[in-house]
Amino acid sequence: MVKAHIVNHTHWDREWYFTSADALVLSEQLFTEVIEELQKHPEANFVLDGQLSILDDYVALYPEKLTDIQQLIADKQLFIGPWFTQTDAFFAHGESILRNAMIGIFDSKKYGDYMKIGYLPDTFGFNAQMPTLLAHAGFDNIIFWRGIHLGEQVQSTYFKWRGLGDEAEIYAINMPQGYGTGMLLEPTSAYVNGRLDPAIDFITQYSQTKEVLIPSGNDQLNIITDFSGKLAQINEMGRHSYALSTYQDFIKYVKTLPDLERFRGEFRSPVLARVHKTIGSSRMNIKLKSAELEQKLLTRIEPLLVIAKASGIHISERLLMHTWKKLLEGQAHDSLAGCVSDPVAEDILHRMKEADELCDSIENTIVKKIADDLSLASNEILVFNTELTRFSGYKDIEVITKTKQIHFPEYPDATITQETYIEARENVLEETPAGNQFIEEPGYYVLQVRLGIDLPGLGYKVIAFEETKQSLYAMTQTDKTEIQNEHYKIAFQDGGITLETPDGAKQPVFIELEDSANAGDTYDYSPLAGDEPRSFLFTEANTEKSPKVERLILSGVGKLPFDLDDRLNGAKEGELDIQMTLELKIGSELLFCNIEVNNQILSHRLRLKINTGVKTTTNIASLPFGYLERTPGVPANWQETYSEMPIDIEPLEQSVTLSNSTRSCTIFTRGIKEYQQHGDQLALTLLATTSQLGKPDLAYRPGRASGDTTKKGHILIQTEGAQLVGTHTFSLAIHLSSTTFDAARTAQKNREFNATTVSYQRQAYNYFLHRLDNKIQKTEQQRGLPRTLELIDIPKEYLVSACYPSYYEADKYIIRLENPTSTPQKLEPTQITEAKIELLNAIEEPLPNQDFTIPAMDAITLRLPI
Repeated sequence: MVKAHIVNHTHWDREWYFTSADALVLSEQLFTEVIEELQKHPEANFVLDGQLSILDDYVALYPEKLTDIQQLIADKQLFIGPWFTQTDAFFAHGESILRNAMIGIFDSKKYGDYMKIGYLPDTFGFNAQMPTLLAHAGFDNIIFWRGIHLGEQVQSTYFKWRGLGDEAEIYAINMPQGYGTGMLLEPTSAYVNGRLDPAIDFITQYSQTKEVLIPSGNDQLNIITDFSGKLAQINEMGRHSYALSTYQDFIKYVKTLPDLERFRGEFRSPVLARVHKTIGSSRMNIKLKSAELEQKLLTRIEPLLVIAKASGIHISERLLMHTWKKLLEGQAHDSLAGCVSDPVAEDILHRMKEADELCDSIENTIVKKIADDLSLASNEILVFNTELTRFSGYKDIEVITKTKQIHFPEYPDATITQETYIEARENVLEETPAGNQFIEEPGYYVLQVRLGIDLPGLGYKVIAFEETKQSLYAMTQTDKTEIQNEHYKIAFQDGGITLETPDGAKQPVFIELEDSANAGDTYDYSPLAGDEPRSFLFTEANTEKSPKVERLILSGVGKLPFDLDDRLNGAKEGELDIQMTLELKIGSELLFCNIEVNNQILSHRLRLKINTGVKTTTNIASLPFGYLERTPGVPANWQETYSEMPIDIEPLEQSVTLSNSTRSCTIFTRGIKEYQQHGDQLALTLLATTSQLGKPDLAYRPGRASGDTTKKGHILIQTEGAQLVGTHTFSLAIHLSSTTFDAARTAQKNREFNATTVSYQRQAYNYFLHRLDNKIQKTEQQRGLPRTLELIDIPKEYLVSACYPSYYEADKYIIRLENPTSTPQKLEPTQITEAKIELLNAIEEPLPNQDFTIPAMDAITLRLPI
């Protein structure tokens, strides 16, 4: 006889084919009934999914129920948290996954205790560093469903899962039949014999344990009434022992099991459940915006908030959390993956728009208040360094001036890389103390200027320009269709893009674009039988050159079949208008690539192909705090084992590399989340557009449609918005090396790719270059800020994953240092600061071991005084 731990729960998709507004209406009724049932039955308990956002939404409607909720949590009847939303585990940045836990835990405390469980019941697979991330959030366990291959990756449903390094290890509890295993609990022989006992038998054949976990619940399902009474009846008719339990109790049991096997790696195998291996390119507009916001928050806003605190400018951490929440609401597994209806996609993008505006307004407030305190003249520019290491190199700053005839006395190599002239305006109202008057507002230039500069670590300095008789260096256009620097020569020849490097490497066809039909849905790409991929060809090329920057600008308009029917009969054509800009900067080993696609065709996949010239049978993809090596290939007769084809289209966090013993090529991306290796070629998906939420019988995914669309009473849902008609911009960089892959060097290059410049000029030409310039009031109290500020200077060999104000200590800030290599890295605290440093986890709990060694493929979190 096996003891079944039956846990009553609801899985609450905050949005899916229904909107978050729909879910709120459902919760208004259901959560109220949960509270009433728990109060009526003190022996009962209930798990309110694993995300706090849904409870916050409910309490906003019923603030008077807060006391009841707090009491139920204190009595261990209601279990909440720990996440803010149910995070995606492949397409969200590692720091975003941590923020999801950090904010969820922070906000949980107003209710009481939270589930100290890495509870992710429906996420579409898990990156190999989830144990590391969960350990940083204070968890020693995970309960999950999808992605596991029992019998091959692990033998049991209960085991120990290790991160890629040697430090992080958590207890892993798999629900092989999902979070709905014991749903619809009924005291009938039909239920016990048809659903419950077969589930227990299935789990036991793998677990080989005397006790098993049976989750009882499903999507938007209510609490089971009279749970104990029903279990008593089930115990009289079943073959096993059935107990009302909790996830916490079952974890305690698993921790007593001897000789648990250990596993290291990712869970992305579609055996017992689909993981949607090609969902990394669904609704790319959401993924691109999500990645853009992540970088804005991590590289600009959070470090600027630390500088603001040091400058006496108080901006609440709650505003920062509020901004993150707008993003995290769109990083739930359905939302960020993109398998949602059009109204939901619109909601996600609107929230991200709000987050973007919040970021801009926070930045605007900080930089203007500092500039006001410094009483900057109109020819002075405040330049920030949001990195924690002193900077020496080139930065691009914005300059507003009435003439291009300027120079920077301390920076003689300053070069205009982009310029816009704003014409003069007549009859412009000017408000003065003597009354209103109408004037002619003069014309002016908005210039992007690149200059070599030294900047303090995590701080700022003031630089100045002067008017002169000569203009700055500027970009000049030429008819020559090649660019080069000391590392690469790129040319456009006979319709193709060629590459040469100083060590003699040549690629006659270096970069290609390929378009093919997509007969899939918002869950998965699917090829169309009879369709042949088509190459996209550029037809025009020109160059822009300066002493410091060279650009090759390619453009073309492809006439392609308009939709799936036209792929086969050729009746109608549409246009794919693409402009690609390749940029080389003096001193940089990165080839920057910007691609703008005006998409006017339907149901297709557009991929960028890089012919690296690196012969290898494996690839190396980045993931949080490390890198994972994968071997491409699809098993023969996959239909016999898998619920979908285990296609070797794989996810990446920010980079993918091909490497052998003598050469390597790395592609760094921002929002491009999917790649496939073919020999020495890497194919990155830019777009995979579709018109439907779920379709049955796809080439890579036979059988039922994913989602609820083939359940009784459901309909097929059209997603015209997922066709992504319109303009989309993609950003990446390529690094070729004559040496093998090096994790530390690759991470440093990724930091260079994501480097940002924050600059600000007090000028009266245009108050709307920064939206709030004319609304942020100057503080009468002068803070007496210095014209140069440096908060910290960390040696360059240390990689900073994050820098942000402490959530719990008003006068302190957090830095997280990562080590993506396979060798531990010793940190001497005095290399950071002479002040006291605290070693914490990500939720700011002190760690008992104050060893400042950064483990291999891991990170450490430090709290410092401001």
